[in-house]
Amino acid sequence: MKKLYSLLFIVFTGNLGAENIVALLHSIEDNHTLHMSYKQQRFVCKPYGVETVSELILHFDVNSSCRDHLKNFRRSNPKEEFYAAASLHVQQQYSVEGIESLCLLHLSSGHTYSEALLEKGYARMPRGKIYKDVILKYRFKNAVQRAKNTKAGIWSDLNVRNCFLIREGKE
Repeated sequence: MKKLYSLLFIVFTGNLGAENIVALLHSIEDNHTLHMSYKQQRFVCKPYGVETVSELILHFDVNSSCRDHLKNFRRSNPKEEFYAAASLHVQQQYSVEGIESLCLLHLSSGHTYSEALLEKGYARMPRGKIYKDVILKYRFKNAVQRAKNTKAGIWSDLNVRNCFLIREGKE
C-alpha cells in the first residue's frame, strides 16, 4: 500500500510541477508522512528539504549508537513524535507545492511545514542537498540556526547533536 501511495505521489507531483495546489489532509502517520488528497486522488506528502527524526531513525547509514541516541531522544521528548498531529489539522486544506517528488506544505503563518520542523529542532537539512530556490534555502538555514541558538529539539541533546556533526563531517 505504501508503494502505491508513493507511486501515486510521484505521478501526482510530476504533473504538478512547481505550482501550488490546495490539498486536504486526511491523516498523519508521523512528522515525515502525511496522507493527503487532491481532486479525490490520494497521495503521501513527505516534507521537502529536511530529514526528520522519524526518517533518520530508519536511515540505513545511521550507525546503531546514533540510532539509539535518536530513539532515546524521542522517548525523552514525546512532543517531537507528535508534532505534526499537534500542529496540523486533519480534514483541513493546505497549500502544497510539489518539489522533487516531495511536498512543500505551506502553513497559514507564512512559513512552511519544513521550516517549522527545522525551527523546532525536529529535523535537519540533509548534508549536500542542493536547493534550487535560494530564498527557501536561506529560510531553512535561518530556521536551523534559530533551533541551534535556542538548543531546541535535537540540538538540545549532546549525543544526537554529535551524531549529526560526525555524520556531516563524513559526507
